[in-house]
Amino acid sequence: MTHRNQSLDVLRGVAILLVVLVHCAIAASGSVPGLTAFAHEHGERGVQLFFIVSGYTMMLTFGDKLGPAAIQSFYIRRAFRIVPLFWAAILLYLLITGGEGFKFWAPDGIATSDVVLTFLFMHWSSVTAFNSVVPGGWSIAVEMQFYLLFPLLMFLFRRPNGPILVYAGIALISVFGKFAADLYLLPRLAASLPQDQAYLANGFFYCWLPHQLICFGFGILLYDFIELKNKPLLGAVLLAGASLLFSTWGAEVVLLFALACGVLAANVRLSFVGLLGRHSYAIYLVHFALVSAVAALWPMGLVPLFVLVTGASLALSYFVIEPLIERRFNRLGHALAAAVRAPKAVAAAS
Repeated sequence: MTHRNQSLDVLRGVAILLVVLVHCAIAASGSVPGLTAFAHEHGERGVQLFFIVSGYTMMLTFGDKLGPAAIQSFYIRRAFRIVPLFWAAILLYLLITGGEGFKFWAPDGIATSDVVLTFLFMHWSSVTAFNSVVPGGWSIAVEMQFYLLFPLLMFLFRRPNGPILVYAGIALISVFGKFAADLYLLPRLAASLPQDQAYLANGFFYCWLPHQLICFGFGILLYDFIELKNKPLLGAVLLAGASLLFSTWGAEVVLLFALACGVLAANVRLSFVGLLGRHSYAIYLVHFALVSAVAALWPMGLVPLFVLVTGASLALSYFVIEPLIERRFNRLGHALAAAVRAPKAVAAAS
């Protein structure tokens, strides 16, 4: 039985606090000098910290073997962890918006196809679906795309000189994706949209996998540093160099990697922040609704709104979502994943 890594929970807790902070800053009726500016400029980086932690966690939990049973087990565990709660969020936000979705991301309202794509985790493929059905749902789509790539990355990583191939490949895809989007794809998409909706093109390409892939690369690098005790300096240079092409955003991702490395190396434990981290997925999905509801019913400043939404989101996850949904499906997923591996183990013993 493995023990939960409390330092990883601290990083997840920091990430969710950043995400909740920025959305509270947008909805708050008053600002706090310094804190509001920090929230608007850096709060969204909480999602990139989640991606770094996700890359590390997948490397940590995949297992020693790389075969059909291991891959199937990996996907079963991930599906039962992510899918049920996300589907519940789809229903929740369809009810909240009266089936129209979030107009900022779908100015003309969402279509049935947008809901179907989101249900299938393919909303990354549509400019009107990638963030309009479930707010923040774009990041779940990015995660799911990376899951599809991950077994291939594991196969390469475990070969001789494999890690450097992984780092170089991720850096190359990120750089190529940036230039392809900036010079060709983004202008074409913006031109195809009504003038008052051209901003959707920037959001779409910010949220696509080639742009965010560098964060997962840093998660793999973090595993290489912390768990394998290696010093992949060339890999670090490749990823950092590719990141810095993204200007301020990329520099902040490098700093997030340094923060994560320090927290894990020092085995930092903060009980309340770690508790938030353990419930971060549910908090992420529900806090949008709570921010909107609280801000509409009781307009308030940033600090009280942030405290109230954080506490309410945690309570909802702790007392309702985790025991009724997450715990049950996680256990089922782990049981099914173990059953997939068992026949092979029995055959080997025979």
